[in-house]
Amino acid sequence: MSNRKLLYREVFRLIQESLCAHGMGKWKQGVFTRGIREGVTGIVGLNTATKYDFHINPIIGVRYEPLERLVVGLEGREFVPYNGDTIARPIGYLSESREYKTWSFEEGEDNAAVVADMVHEIATVGFRYMEDNSTLEQMCERIAVDHHFIMHSDVYQLPVGYLMLGRYDDAERVVRKHLDEIAAHKPPTIEEHEAAQGEKLLPEVIAYLQKTKDQPIPAHEDYRRFAKAFFEKLEAARRGIDPLASLTTD
Repeated sequence: MSNRKLLYREVFRLIQESLCAHGMGKWKQGVFTRGIREGVTGIVGLNTATKYDFHINPIIGVRYEPLERLVVGLEGREFVPYNGDTIARPIGYLSESREYKTWSFEEGEDNAAVVADMVHEIATVGFRYMEDNSTLEQMCERIAVDHHFIMHSDVYQLPVGYLMLGRYDDAERVVRKHLDEIAAHKPPTIEEHEAAQGEKLLPEVIAYLQKTKDQPIPAHEDYRRFAKAFFEKLEAARRGIDPLASLTTD
């Protein structure tokens, strides 16, 4: 085994031991979880770069399991527990510096001290973020202003959160607004493509773009199907039916 692989193994062993000592459990390689309250899980994902040097950028997340179960059901996908965060941020943006932050590990250095410093940051800054955003109301507030790290959470998780909170008008407003944006979408022109790339497109690329310009965009069609199921659930909720009533707990 190479020295680099031995370094990875040792660092991750130290991290696992330290995070587990702080009450976290290993979910899978590089992902650790911590129960916050019923249905709410704090998640630490170790975003690792190893191409040149060995760096770790911890991602701090919170997952609201009932909300995610409902989102997946409305999308028609198979539910997988702990698969993804409802909200999340790189830990550097949660600290006082509010900037990207990594911890570096090198052969022959005191990596145990580096791990200790990183885990201390997780157990203070990271755990505080989990606790401060552990209710559905708090998560919806966070998504509404800070949804960029979890792609599309503002048009999937947010309206479903509003639905679960009984904020039916807000839920409907979010979905209809995105449907209007989809309806108004126009594919870029050939000139816009060329301006973005700074050069003329090849003839075969132009032919492909012209051929496909009127074809439905799969992501848009997926959202339309989600919206149809969502409005059915919304109408039922307005009649007094619990949005979670038909979900299984397998």
